Amino acid sequence: MFGVAVARLEPLSDAEKQRYQAFYCGLCRTLKQRYGQLSRAVLSYDLAFLVIFLDSLSEPSQDAGADRCIVHPKKRMPFIQSANTAYAADLSVALAYHKVLDDVADDDTMRARAAQVALRGAYERAQERIPDECAAIEACMERIRELEGTSDTPPDACAQEFGRLMGALFASGARRAWDARWAQACGTFGETLGRLIYLMDAAVDLPTDQRTGSYNPFAALTMDVPQMRQVLTVVAADAASAFERLPLVQDAQLMRAVLYAGIWQKFNRVYEDQAHPAEAPDQGVVG
Repeated sequence: MFGVAVARLEPLSDAEKQRYQAFYCGLCRTLKQRYGQLSRAVLSYDLAFLVIFLDSLSEPSQDAGADRCIVHPKKRMPFIQSANTAYAADLSVALAYHKVLDDVADDDTMRARAAQVALRGAYERAQERIPDECAAIEACMERIRELEGTSDTPPDACAQEFGRLMGALFASGARRAWDARWAQACGTFGETLGRLIYLMDAAVDLPTDQRTGSYNPFAALTMDVPQMRQVLTVVAADAASAFERLPLVQDAQLMRAVLYAGIWQKFNRVYEDQAHPAEAPDQGVVG
């Protein structure tokens, strides 16, 4: 989840926007508390979405307040934290570390190697806190690297692998947050969302990957923009359908602002002249 699962803010009320930001600031605050100041560099709205999702599922006690930080030294920013925020912080570190390892394997730049060194200690602490999840991430990323290096890899194989990983992480979060009753359904949603995130990210990166020759599942399919949109719309509908089957009421509007519109924002910016961005939110909605 790398910058794709972000809400479209326009339909939200001012109160909803503030609450959405508070989850993000709560995750930032938790990263600092658990991993130190530098760990805030791995902060993302994608993992803030996971906090909102798990808090909606289990409705735990939340620590809410306002505080200043290095980014906002003059203004006290509202924050929301819960036990689920700690889990999302641990995953933030683990996923970011393996993304950096992937960058080192692909490009081997000084910047990537420096990030690897900077995150290594934090990742070792994350391994102690969520060992099963870290093992799943390691296995998934290794499998994706193998698939990306094979010429006859089916176009959807990497997306399926990443989907299975997200399904396992969402199911694990559900078990931690509540109990096993909804773990399978949460895993199904996480799997469909993971597939969507991988494919949406691939679609966004396609122009760059075509120039550099990097692996991209859409490159071999020679799809035009409307055809890519059609594929993504089907996967988005699967994710929306799995989401709507869950007993989520608290902050459901925030999550729908991600699933039905926000997740298309990067795609629309890249293909602005061809994608008809105003139509995107409706195409992702299921009933």
